[in-house]
Amino acid sequence: AQLLIASSERSDTGIYTITVKNIVGQDSFSVEIRVTDEPKPPGPVETDENVPGTVTISWTPSPDEKRDDRLHYMVMKRDSSKRTWNTVGDHIFNNRFTVCNIMPGREYQFRVFAKNDMGCSKPTESPKWLISHKKEKFILNMPERKTCNLQCPPRFLVPLKMHTAPEGYECYMSCAVKGDPTPHVTWLRDNVSLNTNTNYFISNTCGVCSLLILRVGPNDTGEYKIVAENLLGEGRVCHQT
Repeated sequence: AQLLIASSERSDTGIYTITVKNIVGQDSFSVEIRVTDEPKPPGPVETDENVPGTVTISWTPSPDEKRDDRLHYMVMKRDSSKRTWNTVGDHIFNNRFTVCNIMPGREYQFRVFAKNDMGCSKPTESPKWLISHKKEKFILNMPERKTCNLQCPPRFLVPLKMHTAPEGYECYMSCAVKGDPTPHVTWLRDNVSLNTNTNYFISNTCGVCSLLILRVGPNDTGEYKIVAENLLGEGRVCHQT
């Protein structure tokens, strides 16, 4: 014995029973027939922010949900920083789902699919979702400006050294001085200024003071002294040559 349903429909789903009889008695056998197809898509999708950084998605059930206890849902997400859809939830057996890691300033969109053993429905899309950046008020406290005074009286960093030079040879002397404003430097031998003496080559470059004697003679023997002066004071250094 056989039963043929030429063109099955969902309404043909149910329990079918076959009964056989003879003069001795009868026996029955029942079987459940489930006629199914790809499910219809769910209804409109709504979004709501209950907890910061999350979005709760809810939707109207698929019309097939009541007739198919194996029907479930899948949720996909796309944000404005990407062009692809990513699955964020699957095998959902109710009509709500919460998506985490939602970033302020990005635009999001969601899709909900109904699924069963036969396949997947067309998606139902949510409206676009955007959480604006919240600008927090802040107060900028600027520290009091303190004037930095770098002025200082002259101070010798490298003193003069004692020099001994044979007669007829050259002799080079130098030292280093610091001061702000830049100090005026005077070379003296036995307390007589040498700055205007053409027999000596005197220079002062970047705080390095030097004196050159091209040919040392008997008259060059004595105590050499350097005096550095500015508005804040005076510095001296001397040595025997």
